[in-house]
Amino acid sequence: MVTTAVRPETGAVIKAGPMVTVAPDRLVQDQQFHDFGAGSGLGGPFLADQLSAFVAHERMGLNLLRTLHARTDNPTLRSRYGELEGETLQAVDTWERLIRGLGGNPQYASPAGRATEGLDNKVVEALLLSGSADPMTFEQAGLQAFLAGANQCVANVALLSAFAEEADDGAARETLTSAAGTLSQAAAGHADWATDMLRKMAVAQAKHPTTHKIGQAAEKAVDAVRNVVTPG
Repeated sequence: MVTTAVRPETGAVIKAGPMVTVAPDRLVQDQQFHDFGAGSGLGGPFLADQLSAFVAHERMGLNLLRTLHARTDNPTLRSRYGELEGETLQAVDTWERLIRGLGGNPQYASPAGRATEGLDNKVVEALLLSGSADPMTFEQAGLQAFLAGANQCVANVALLSAFAEEADDGAARETLTSAAGTLSQAAAGHADWATDMLRKMAVAQAKHPTTHKIGQAAEKAVDAVRNVVTPG
């Protein structure tokens, strides 16, 4: 079963830092990663940190999709977001199997991974706090957020492919290459889908201004109901 959020209760391990104190049973150090990706000729500690960040981004993509699925008023988008959640879970599983295959621990939250999680979480927070946006604006912002995340996935897989190309021949290189091949098609497909949906949505609103007005009217109706049922 994949881990959707690395936390102490899931077995997280981290490095100490200038402002980070770690319990002894959760502490890891660079020397423990020297054998990560053994035989690849790549620096184990750096590679472990990078893969931790890559899987962290994929996990945060799940949070984003769950937020969009819960907040969208568009049945087509809701259905697709549900499908994308399943595909993203598969991607998380692929990253975790890659890390294990290279001799690592998917529960390792590297400094790069924690930074990635913090940045991605701000995107989710922004959507959760978008109460002033009309439905059409929210749908567009949600697609833009997903596209940004998907493009980062494409970049992460490209880096993974670059690591594989530079690795020495052997089992580690084969493991890196296999994972990159598995992940690349889905990442590119997600980015292409979001780009196409944004184009269709924007063109529809540009050609048919009433579409946007309907969205604004719907928001006013929701506000009216909210004002009635919410005590003053």
